[in-house]
Amino acid sequence: MSIKSILLASALAFSTALPAFADKANDTLVAAFNKEVQTLDGLYSTSRENLILSYLTSDQLVEINLETGEYEGALAESYTWVDDRTIDFTLREGLTFHDGAPVTVEDIVYSFDWIADENSKTRRGAFIRGWFDSAVAVDDRTVRITAKNPYPLMLRDIAVFVLTRKAGSYADGNPDALTQNFNGTGPYKVVSFDMGAGVTLERFDGYYSGGPKAAGSIENIVVRPIPDWGTVTAELLSGGVNWSFNVPDDTAKDLGNLPMVDHTTGVSTRVSFFVLDAAGVSDPEGPLTNKLVRQALNHAVNREEIVEFLVGGSGRVIHSTCNLGMFGCDVDVTEYDYDPERAKALLAEAGYPDGFEFELTTYRERPIMEAVAADLAEVGVTAKINHVKLSALYKSRAEGQLEAFQNAWGFYATPDVGAISNYYLEGSNRNLNHDAEVQGWFKAALETVDQDERAALYAKALKKVADEAYLLPIFQYSQNYVHSVDVTFDAPMDGLPRLNEMSWK
Repeated sequence: MSIKSILLASALAFSTALPAFADKANDTLVAAFNKEVQTLDGLYSTSRENLILSYLTSDQLVEINLETGEYEGALAESYTWVDDRTIDFTLREGLTFHDGAPVTVEDIVYSFDWIADENSKTRRGAFIRGWFDSAVAVDDRTVRITAKNPYPLMLRDIAVFVLTRKAGSYADGNPDALTQNFNGTGPYKVVSFDMGAGVTLERFDGYYSGGPKAAGSIENIVVRPIPDWGTVTAELLSGGVNWSFNVPDDTAKDLGNLPMVDHTTGVSTRVSFFVLDAAGVSDPEGPLTNKLVRQALNHAVNREEIVEFLVGGSGRVIHSTCNLGMFGCDVDVTEYDYDPERAKALLAEAGYPDGFEFELTTYRERPIMEAVAADLAEVGVTAKINHVKLSALYKSRAEGQLEAFQNAWGFYATPDVGAISNYYLEGSNRNLNHDAEVQGWFKAALETVDQDERAALYAKALKKVADEAYLLPIFQYSQNYVHSVDVTFDAPMDGLPRLNEMSWK
């Protein structure tokens, strides 16, 4: 018997002792999250777990249609571009919060002003402060949102970052006001929350119809934090859990072979890459300031094997920091095939015939990071992996201390290259190339609503980034889901699971 079979057998035996409260008869779906939900307020967390929860409990003025890539009215019945920096949104009639209070234009204005206020310290405010000018009530159903300058991602930012809050929600400026007790507008409302036990949700019968979100056919959704995949496996087999996501590839495949569990694989918008200190921020004389060195590193990494053996599923090799099909990404760029001999020749030409040593700061997928380091070692380069918490990476990056760092970027499900602009714009500590041309092209692309002009600017920028090897792109993520066979679940096109769209078979 294989080790994996033994583990599954053990989990199955263990499952007999666990309570099965995920029950079709009780109309309760139990979702297992690998990480604990720290707050109910999605304005103060951008974790994938909170994004899933926020989709269920909060609404925005608009939502993206994944099929068309267009933005549709959500809380807004419709919207109209007044000019290239002004949009009027007309609210639907009869909208209510979970506590029964009506949703008003004053609530929308309050939400924009709170999120945009630096003092509110939301995790989303930084995304709109750069462009947001004002939110003004035109009449009792119309809100006018004005940008400082023409900004093509205005609807994206409103759809993703401006979660609607009841006016006065953060009384006395208290950012923790909704951490434990939440009042939203989404298709599900919070019944209870405990950091140890998770979140219990109930379908909101007052949810409006005619919008892009479904109210959900399942009455109750329970979110349970279960960090151990062995326990998740046991709970799936016992009926204590109906669904989980972000499942390790081997675990998902093993579970999918069992008659009571389905394994669904989907794409993710998230991409993995390394940022290289081409500008010498951490060391003006550092080896990564040499273009030939950066090109050598790109040739040294065997992306294909990493995707095949460590990513799996729907993962794929990437050569730029975006996904094909995303606006601005469909560009022919220089591709660095796996060629260790070419890498060694470039290192020798750069003056490093015996290689060199540098620190690579990482925070996730440690086995993949170690595989990259092993590939680099084959050409004489020693990548000293400094595996840290993300908060520590943020701190070191802000202090300009990183020679190279790992990043995984999900674009907030935005089908536009502009969503990754902070790796290329002036003033961002994520930008370690400081290329004035690239910075100028990205800046210009984010200041015009002319799509043809934007596409041309992105193309020039991405081509130069690849030619100069400012980054080391590796792969696009795959997303594994497992769920009990008595529920329907379709993998989302943007990698954001919508539990409200699940149903019982």
